Order: sequence, then structure tokens, then C-alpha cells
Amino acid sequence: MTKFHGLDSVRLHTVEGGTTIVTTYGAHVVSWVPTGGDERIFLSGKSAMDKRAPIRGGVPIVFPQFATYGPLPHHGLVRTRDWSITEMGVGGEEAYVRLHIEDSVETRQLWPHPFGCELTVTMSGARLTLQLRIENPGPAPLTFRAALHTYLRVGDIRSVRLEGLHASRYRDRTDNDQEVEDVAEALTINGEVDRVYTDAPGSLVLREPGQTVTIHKDGFPDYVVWNPWKDKCSTLSDMATDAYEHMLCVEAAAVGRVLTLAKGETWVGSQSLLAAQ
Repeated sequence: MTKFHGLDSVRLHTVEGGTTIVTTYGAHVVSWVPTGGDERIFLSGKSAMDKRAPIRGGVPIVFPQFATYGPLPHHGLVRTRDWSITEMGVGGEEAYVRLHIEDSVETRQLWPHPFGCELTVTMSGARLTLQLRIENPGPAPLTFRAALHTYLRVGDIRSVRLEGLHASRYRDRTDNDQEVEDVAEALTINGEVDRVYTDAPGSLVLREPGQTVTIHKDGFPDYVVWNPWKDKCSTLSDMATDAYEHMLCVEAAAVGRVLTLAKGETWVGSQSLLAAQ
């Protein structure tokens, strides 16, 4: 165990030299430096690390609600609560940590459902994999949305290209969830973007001068792509006014429609990131 800005954390490191930091508050990945590379996760320097607000940046865990698609707090219940470490270790070229949270008196006051969430973070070389497991221990069906709200660090947002979404359909959250077909060969960012790509392809590539990140999802049907751009960024108290220039959220997600688990069932979704120079 270690501390990250005062928060209890785990620092994973491999024999090859890569590192990942995960806080127990929110089971939140706040840093990923692949072997031989630079920091690939965006974390706002203005984020308060005091447990009184969500961490801005990193990889927030979204469950059981995405954004405002329901009556619960924005992005649900688990990103602002402490998780327990159940297992961690190093095996060969891999290092991993597994964290768990379940319903409590506090969560049931907001959402009266039993649940269990488990996050496994694994790193090896230039790859980072997050696996989210949701279980329903209760007697009634459990419905939810979920996402791995990944903030990727970029040098200049105007120079990035996100490839792999051509001909996919998305809900434009900047335009009342209007459904649109993406006809561009690659997504470039020159204004606010807030899109839910439903039933999206499994793999995407984020390219910018000098480096790429290949993103792959399994179990999650959707991708969310978000950048607040200048005007909205200036309204966010926990982000610098120019922070939008250095981040792009590309999130494996299950938000286009709710998922349902019967009594005793589990659901698993994962997202892997592979960095290259």
C-alpha cells in the first residue's frame, strides 16, 4: 500500500518498469505509465483528493447509472466510496490488484438493491486491462448501466484521430440524444463531443503524433467519447480552463440500454489499452 495525494492506494509495477496506481477510493486508476513510455492517463491537477467529491480524470467506475440516465447521483454510487482490496500480486510479467465493493446501509438509502462489484486491474509491459464484474446476490432482477470512464492523456486534442467508428451509430448528447451515423473515416475533435456509440466495434485506435493507444472492449456493447471543449471546460471547477486540450475520454460502456441480471447471475465487461510509440 502507498499514498496518492493522501488517498490509500496500490502502486503496481512490473519487472519491465511500467507502473499503475489505483486508489481504494472509487477503485480509481489515477496513473498508467507503460514500460518505456510516458503517462497515458489524464488526471486533473484541480481535482480535490479529499473524498468529498469524485476524482476528476483517471478511470472512474460508472455503476449503476450513467450520467443523468436515472435518478441517482451522476454516474452512480461506487466511484465515491471506498473499495476493499481482496487480492494483489505479481506473476511473471504481470502485476494485478482486485478490489470489491457491495451494497451497504448507505447505498440502500439511495438505491434499494443488493449488488457486488469487483474490479481487476492488470498491467503487463505496454498493456493495461480493467475487468469489471457485477453480481446480483438479491432475490429480484438487477438492472443497471456501467462504464469504465477512461480519461486518456493527449498532447494536443486538435491533432488526435480516433479510428474504428466509421459507419457506427451514436446518440449525440450535445443534441438531445439525436441518433446519428458517423460517416467520418476517423473522428477528429474540434468542438464539444459527447457521444454514446451503441453496439460499437470491439477495437479502436487513438492516434496522435509520436504515439498510439489501441483500445479493445469485451462484454461492453458501447463506447462513449467525450471532450467538453473550451466553453464547458471553463464551467468545471475541478478542471483547468485549458484541460480539454490534453484529454479525451474513450470509455467501454453499457449505457445504450440497461443490463439485467437475474438472481445469482453475474456480468463481466473489460477494456484493455495497448500503448505504442
